[in-house]
Amino acid sequence: MINDELESILSEQRLTPLFMPIVNTQERSILGYEALIRGPSDSPLHSPATLFKTAQNCGRLLELELLCRELSMRRFEHLRLEGKLFLNVTPATLLEPDFRSGMTLELMERIGFDANRVVIEITEQLPIDDYDLMKEATSHYRELGFEVALDDLGAGYSGLRSWSELCPHYVKIDRHFIEGLDSALIKQEFVRSILEVARSISCQVIAEGIERIEEHRALNDLGVKFQQGYYFSRPSAQPPRELERQLFRYSNGNAASPALSTQQNLASITHRRNPIASDHPLNKAVELFRQQPDVHSLAVVDAGRPVGLLSRETCLGLYLMPFGRELHERKPVSSYMDKNPLCLEERSGLEAVSDRITRSSTKTPHSDFVITSHNQYLGIGSIIDLLKLVAEHQVRNARHANPLTLLPGSVPANEEISRRLQQKQPFAASYIDLDNFKAFNDSYGYEKGDQLIIFLAECIKKSTDDSVDLVSHIGGDDFLILFGSADWQQRCEQIQQEFQNGIGRYYNDADRKKGGIKSTDRTGRERFFPLATLSIGIALPDLQLCDSYHDVARLASDAKGLAKQQQGHSLFINRRKG
Repeated sequence: MINDELESILSEQRLTPLFMPIVNTQERSILGYEALIRGPSDSPLHSPATLFKTAQNCGRLLELELLCRELSMRRFEHLRLEGKLFLNVTPATLLEPDFRSGMTLELMERIGFDANRVVIEITEQLPIDDYDLMKEATSHYRELGFEVALDDLGAGYSGLRSWSELCPHYVKIDRHFIEGLDSALIKQEFVRSILEVARSISCQVIAEGIERIEEHRALNDLGVKFQQGYYFSRPSAQPPRELERQLFRYSNGNAASPALSTQQNLASITHRRNPIASDHPLNKAVELFRQQPDVHSLAVVDAGRPVGLLSRETCLGLYLMPFGRELHERKPVSSYMDKNPLCLEERSGLEAVSDRITRSSTKTPHSDFVITSHNQYLGIGSIIDLLKLVAEHQVRNARHANPLTLLPGSVPANEEISRRLQQKQPFAASYIDLDNFKAFNDSYGYEKGDQLIIFLAECIKKSTDDSVDLVSHIGGDDFLILFGSADWQQRCEQIQQEFQNGIGRYYNDADRKKGGIKSTDRTGRERFFPLATLSIGIALPDLQLCDSYHDVARLASDAKGLAKQQQGHSLFINRRKG
C-alpha cells in the first residue's frame, strides 16, 4: 500500500516545495532560500523523512530527488524570488543505478534556471557514514560548477574531517549547537572554533535552527552573519521577500543610529595597502615590510577574501632568531599569520564597532584590523585611529544632544538630511508638534511640562526603528523624525496612539474629566484648551529637487503648519516634493 502511495505521489507530482529564507544579518537582506519538500498533507508520506526513506527502500530515491529539484526550481522561478536557491541533495543518489552525471544541469537548461543561483546542499535525509561517498558527491557537484554547502555540521557524516578536507562554499552548523546558545558557554566556544576554521578555508558559516531572539543576538555577538530559523520565518509556499526590520534590532551590521553611520568615516581611516597571498613565502612579506617602514601589518588575502593578518613584529622576531632567516624565509605566510584577525565591514555602525573592539583580542594601540566591503578585502585600519573616531563621535553627539531627552539636536538632524540627499537615499521627514502645550505648561508648571516632553520622546522612540530612523529633538516641544522605514505613516499613527493612551495621567482628575483646562492664550484671553494632542506634518522630499536640508525643513514645517489647522490629533502629508 505504501508503495502505491509513493507511485501516486511521483506520477501525479503531488509534492509541495516550501522555502525558508537564509538571512544576511549584517546587510539586513536575504541571501537566498532553502527549498524544503512536503508530501500531501493527508498522506502517510507527508513527512520528508518518511517520504525519502520509502523512496530509498523502493529504489526510487533518484527519481524523487529529481522531481523535488524540478518542482522547487519551477516554483522559485514562478515566485520570482531573488537570491540563491539551496537545493537539498542526498549523497546516496549517486549510487542509484539510473544515475548519470549532468542530470541536474540538464534539468536546469530545460527549465531555463540559472545554475549560478543554485547551491547544492549535501544533506542527511538518510543516515550515512560513508565518507568516500560524501567526498564523491561534493566533488561531483563542484566539478559541474555548483556552489556546495554541507548541512548539519557536528552531526552525522558532516564532521570536521569532511568539512576541512572538502572545503565547501558554505557550512551549516547543526541546530543542536544553536539551541540555548546564549546560555551555553561550551556551545559558544564551538561556534568560535567553527568560525576560525571557516575563515582559514574561505568558507561561509550559516547557523540554522534559530528560534529565539536571544540565540539571534548571541550569534551576532559571535560574528555569525548568515542565519536561518523560525525566528526569521517558517518554511512557506509564499516566503517573505524582505523581513521586518524589527527582527534586526540586535544585528551588528548597522546597529547604530543612522547619524552614527561609519560608511564614510571608516573609508577615511582605511589604508588601501596591497595584500599578500597565503601561499607566498615569508621572505616576500619581509621585503614588503622593508619597502614600507611605516606599515605594521599586511593583510593575507586569497581570492579577494581576507584569511589572516601578518604583523611586522612576527617577521622581525623570526628573522632575529639564530638561523631564523634560513629556517623560515621559504615557508608560506599562512604558517605565521594571525588566522583570526579583527575584520570590520566598512558600513558597520560605530556602536557595533565599539563592541567588537571591546571583545576582540586586539589590545595594543598599534594593532591593525582588516576592513572589508561585502566580505571582500578593502584595506587596513589601525585600532588607535578607530578609537579616536569613536571618541570623536561620542563627544560630538553629547555636544549636540538635547539636554532634556538626550536625543540628537538640529545639527545631527541637518547633517543626516544632507547625507541622505547626497547619497540619493529616499526618506520621509516627519515634523511633530505638541498641541496645547503652552496652556499645559502655564497651568502645571515647567517640571510637569518637561515630564510631558520626555513622555512624547518615549512614545516616538517606541514607535520607530533606530536602525533606519533618526529621531531628533530640535527644541521645545518640536521633534523631527527622518524615516527610513517604509511604513512611516503607520508609525506616525502609532506615535499618536501611544501618546493618546498615556496623556491622561499628566492631568489631574478634574481636568481629565472635563477633557482639558482653562488657560490664557497668546493674546491674553482665557479659553478652554483640550487635552494635549499631536500635529504631525510629513514631507516626502524629491531627491532631485531638494538641494539642502533647508528645502526639506521648509517642506516638513509647511506640512506641520497645515496639520495644526485641524483639531485633535492630525497628520498631513505634503504632496509638494521640492
